[in-house]
Amino acid sequence: MDANKLISHAVAPEALETRIKKIIERIKHEGDKPYCTVKQQLELLEQLQRFDFGRYLLQNQGINGYWTHYMLTYPWYGKKTGKNNRQEPLSDLERFMLERAPLLLATQQRFEIFLQENQKKVRNDAQLAAIPCGMMGELLYLDYEQIKTIALVGIDYDAETFSDAKLLAKQYGLNSFLKLQHRDAWAIQIENQLDLISSNGLTIYEPNQERVNELYQIFYRALKPNGKLVTSFLTYPPSLSPECEWNLDKIDQHDLLMQKIIFVDILEAKWQCYCSSKQVEAQLHQVGFKNIEFIYDEARMFPTVIAYK
Repeated sequence: MDANKLISHAVAPEALETRIKKIIERIKHEGDKPYCTVKQQLELLEQLQRFDFGRYLLQNQGINGYWTHYMLTYPWYGKKTGKNNRQEPLSDLERFMLERAPLLLATQQRFEIFLQENQKKVRNDAQLAAIPCGMMGELLYLDYEQIKTIALVGIDYDAETFSDAKLLAKQYGLNSFLKLQHRDAWAIQIENQLDLISSNGLTIYEPNQERVNELYQIFYRALKPNGKLVTSFLTYPPSLSPECEWNLDKIDQHDLLMQKIIFVDILEAKWQCYCSSKQVEAQLHQVGFKNIEFIYDEARMFPTVIAYK
């Protein structure tokens, strides 16, 4: 696997101790910030090391299929049980990240929107694809009660996620429908085959808009006529663009600042590639997509966009 092609997280992350040492050095070198002292950042860094989700983020600056699934399904499980992935009580910091961090809330809402939109394409003999697929939750959690034959295609450059996807498919009795392909999304050579492409988690890590345009072209080519694309993007924060679309009435400013300290200042998270709705609409339209529609989370941070070939 070419480590440079996996844009969401590290293939061979450096040892956690080495990574933490570098973060400590950087925090001390940058000094106190107007909104957060060095001491406060180091305390948060220490807390992040106490739970698996935090440790994974520290090492990778992004999340793989397993941790994406963990975050997205948290409202169904961890929030109700108060337990983390090890079935241990959630720490205050992990609970904050999964319940109050505005961007994580937005992507949990986005996931529910994806499920609703993807369900509309479920029918016998359909070909539904998730690119990248991760654990395939955005397809495996759909209702297939009346379905006898369907193809659930998962394409991902991180083959390590396939074992988790297979387990989830088996759990729901859908393994006979599952077709997994180890491939870079930009190298897909499918033409006029798919009824649905569900795609979250590529464009938010890709800073090159020409590469994003290329991806939309690949998706367009892969879809059948009237095939449906369900995808998403991050809108600009107010600090980066006057084109900010956020609904600030729905965003707790204290939580937003805490999120910035954790994900930007400490973790230097990789998912910081933003677009405006106008820009995404123009990109999709240019490729040939029609009937483009936007569905927003409450905060308008992580919109879903639907388009048809």
